[in-house]
Amino acid sequence: MVSDMLATGGAERCASLLSVFFDKNNCQVHHVVVVDKVEYEYAGELLNLGRINNNSNGFFDRLNRFRVLRNFFSDNEFDYILDFRVKNHQWQEFYIAKFIYKAPLIVTIHSYMIDLYFPKNRLLTNWIYSNCNEIIAVSNGIKKRIDSNTNYLNSKTIYNPIDINYIESVSNETFDFDFKYILAVGRMHDNIKQFDKLIESYANSELPQNDVKLIILGDGILKSELVGLVKTFKLEDMIRFEGQVGNPFKYYKNAFFTILSSKNEGFPMVLIESLACGTPVVSFDCLSGPNEIIINNENGILVENQNFEKLTLSMNKMIQNKEFYLHCKQNAKPSVERFSIEIIGKQWLELFKIK
Repeated sequence: MVSDMLATGGAERCASLLSVFFDKNNCQVHHVVVVDKVEYEYAGELLNLGRINNNSNGFFDRLNRFRVLRNFFSDNEFDYILDFRVKNHQWQEFYIAKFIYKAPLIVTIHSYMIDLYFPKNRLLTNWIYSNCNEIIAVSNGIKKRIDSNTNYLNSKTIYNPIDINYIESVSNETFDFDFKYILAVGRMHDNIKQFDKLIESYANSELPQNDVKLIILGDGILKSELVGLVKTFKLEDMIRFEGQVGNPFKYYKNAFFTILSSKNEGFPMVLIESLACGTPVVSFDCLSGPNEIIINNENGILVENQNFEKLTLSMNKMIQNKEFYLHCKQNAKPSVERFSIEIIGKQWLELFKIK
């Protein structure tokens, strides 16, 4: 299992969770990570290329990592290689696919922005993926885009899994907040999550005057700008930035609802994890994923994509209509049982032809 790291993102959480499931089902698991950042629980052996690094990260340093990686795949006779990484460096990926990977390759696609995985140069794409046995999309929306933009007919959808028992256990940890709040979660390294517009939509809603706060989990270079925006709206007492937290699930469980305002997604784990904690969701019908998770007006509200006025109205509906809210809350947990690690893991074992 090859990942950028075992921390922070949905693809990485998927890799770590699957590794535990595979290990329990008598599969020998090895991980390769590129960045020295390991926070998620995982099973199996770990090759951390991020530790083969000096301060300069120069040419010879990178060359040494390639040597270690090549020897690793030469020394081990793997049945499958699962690659969870984006493919930003096209010629590097060509070299890895042709000269390093020594087993049947399965590539997972976790973003609707498939240019992160498939070079625009079709010939180069064909070279990189010529030895790929399967392309696994984590949503039907991504699969449709792959099928319409590439020549590959062997793509299929396997959703990201969740460990419902684990989530239920850790979501019950002691929690200190004694006020009502809604929750938003995501990285602040770019503006994909559109927290700036979410803050404005929240400011225009009825939530502040009803003492329902907005809690934002996550970190990144845009955080200082967002803090400044909150001051502009004079909402310092109503909007709180909690940064990166070790256990987001207790935040989900105690939230009134979770909100997602992204430009695009792959298969947003934020929505699944919130619903697994029994908390309804409000999300744009963005590309892709939310409409494969949210049953509109049943476990949450699916909002017309990028219509921030309707996003505000949906926030209001959740706090105004108690009967509607309780209906969504009651349906939250049952709606995501189909994403359990037992069900999704079985689909992977079937792919491996393991009974």
